[in-house]
Amino acid sequence: MSNKKFKRVFLALDTNNISAAEKLIKLLKNNLAGIKIGKELFSVYGPEIIKKFKKYRLPIFLDLKFHDIPTTVARAVKAINSLKVNYLSIHSLGGKDMIKAATKASTFTKILSVSLLSHHDQKSINDLGLKFSIQKQIKNLINSGLKNNISGLILAPKDLALIKNIKKKIIVFTPGIRPKGNKKDEHKRSTDPLTAIKNGATYIIIGRPITKSRYPKKILEKINQEIKNYLLKK
Repeated sequence: MSNKKFKRVFLALDTNNISAAEKLIKLLKNNLAGIKIGKELFSVYGPEIIKKFKKYRLPIFLDLKFHDIPTTVARAVKAINSLKVNYLSIHSLGGKDMIKAATKASTFTKILSVSLLSHHDQKSINDLGLKFSIQKQIKNLINSGLKNNISGLILAPKDLALIKNIKKKIIVFTPGIRPKGNKKDEHKRSTDPLTAIKNGATYIIIGRPITKSRYPKKILEKINQEIKNYLLKK
């Protein structure tokens, strides 16, 4: 098993401070599976931020969570494809026609669908008028994505059990990851890195526990070692 397969952490650059982001990437790049650029950083710098970070030769996940009418999403996906971004997120709640439009428009970038964001719980989805159980709602959204040719799923840690019986090979990104002893922040369906990998995550997305730490490299190396030890035993 190559060392690349042991690297499962995408670093969430949820900031608008480009110098701080670059400093972290330079420090951690050899221990990362990739980087995640979110709305904040992209909103400040636009496509130029993608071009700037390409030099680090890390896979880039652009987390914009498109949710609009199919035509608009298709055009936006085509624009992102021209940047050669590896992964792009859309919302499954946009419906099957929107998902289909996104996947059909994508010739390079892999489309990942978000079911429900990790800050949701049963009460919050009921407040939105969604009366199914949260598990049933997520299952429906997962199936909608899979039927319309997405390349991967974005699932909160507690939702990974819902994909155990899926036979189709799929990439799974899991946010809401908090090493043991860390605050969960707004993530209501959180878990630790190793548990997420054990439960079926391909990649885990981690931001603040690393980016806000005094010793980010030490924390990342510890996470990587735990995952490597587990994968070697499989």
